[in-house]
Amino acid sequence: MRTGAKKYNTNYKKKIDVFHDTFLPRRSPKEIIQCSGCGAFYHRRHWTLTAPPGFSSPVHCHPIYCPACKKIKEHSVSGVLHLLGMGDAERGEVLRILGNEEGKAREKNPLERIMRLEKVQAKSGDEWKLETTTEKLAQRLGHAVQSARGGKLEFKWSHNNKFVRVVWDKSAT
Repeated sequence: MRTGAKKYNTNYKKKIDVFHDTFLPRRSPKEIIQCSGCGAFYHRRHWTLTAPPGFSSPVHCHPIYCPACKKIKEHSVSGVLHLLGMGDAERGEVLRILGNEEGKAREKNPLERIMRLEKVQAKSGDEWKLETTTEKLAQRLGHAVQSARGGKLEFKWSHNNKFVRVVWDKSAT
């Protein structure tokens, strides 16, 4: 007859560290906050673009910024999208695709933003580098460009999965 429950060795299980974004507030404030940079509202532990009911004009003695504005100010990048093989003729269309996709993502989560778009000289020609505030937005923008223009999409994750480098290559099919 058994005397107790069988014990299993759980040392083999993967230990997952929970990542806490340092830009998010630690405690939830009691009142409604409006970002001085972008105008987003913080209410009930969520950031939204629409004003919550019963909100009157903000009264702040010092500016308050949302986590996305803080990341842009401190240049803390979470995702990078490299656009390779994009010609000057299709540049305008790709930029419109990226802007539309960012607008859709921002309606859902106002903290997902494009930080910077710059042209970089590379060995194989011109390359465009786009920096985002979240890694999910970089993935989403890469998928949107690939579905609209074709090409090859490649993801390179960092060690702790909190930074992603997405490479879209038009010439590689």
